[in-house]
Amino acid sequence: MASTQEFRRRIKSVTNTRQITKAMEMVASVKMQKAQKTIGNARSYIQNSWNMLETLARVTSPEHHPLLHKREVKKIGLLVITSDRGLCGSYNSSIIQKTLAFAKGEEKIGIDTDTVADIDLVSVGKKASNPVRDMPNSKLVAEFTGLGKEIEFEEVRPIAKLLIDDYINKKYDQIVMIYSHFESSLNQTPVIKQILPITSEHIDIKELWQPAENSNQEDYLFEPSPDKVLESVLDQFIRMQIYGAILESNASEHSARMVAMKNATDNAKELIDDLQLTYNTIRQNSITSEISEISAAAEAMS
Repeated sequence: MASTQEFRRRIKSVTNTRQITKAMEMVASVKMQKAQKTIGNARSYIQNSWNMLETLARVTSPEHHPLLHKREVKKIGLLVITSDRGLCGSYNSSIIQKTLAFAKGEEKIGIDTDTVADIDLVSVGKKASNPVRDMPNSKLVAEFTGLGKEIEFEEVRPIAKLLIDDYINKKYDQIVMIYSHFESSLNQTPVIKQILPITSEHIDIKELWQPAENSNQEDYLFEPSPDKVLESVLDQFIRMQIYGAILESNASEHSARMVAMKNATDNAKELIDDLQLTYNTIRQNSITSEISEISAAAEAMS
């Protein structure tokens, strides 16, 4: 049986750990609230970009824009969004499992194909780099880490440019991203979403690019031309999609860390209670034993 001194050391150690996890829980909670507010603003902006895209779709021709062209899928560019840090429960592992299922062809999206296409992986966050290196039919071609605490739209520009340029140059036939969608502080869902080409998954292109009969939609004047405006909007729209996914992932990460640290704090409290109970039992037994020895010695002397 361990001594009372050893139990005191263990209780102190667990108490210190509990203080750390409690502090991390509070910090994650504040960061989650800020990230959640940012998401609310970004979702509104994305919805407005949809409305603009719908308006432009009615006065342009889709064949003029390469980001709308479908091709046979032989190679896929896959953007995987995880975190730079751990201690956030199953947040990163759920993303990696989703990515592995996609790489094996167990999950498909967008353009359907009977074969498993080759995949080039682009990772955001350090936690995605090592696991994705060993995935079948895939290789890691780019890694982006160290995004700021307050994620800015400009930080997404290099990621979007890399994927857009490679799709236009026909290096990839499909661009997909996997990230964690923030639903609530207790619920974050891994999502697979196609971002290129823009298809009916995003908007109903077949219907939108046909003039609507008896349309009451207002007429707009576009300068220099609707097609030029659409070309610019498409690039911006893809950047907003990636930016929104990173914001969703950021909020999901803080939520997962908050919950993980809360569970760790609760477990530490239970462990301290158990250790304290065992410590009191050992101490009581020790005192009882000492009293018995004193009583026996006094009786022997008498």
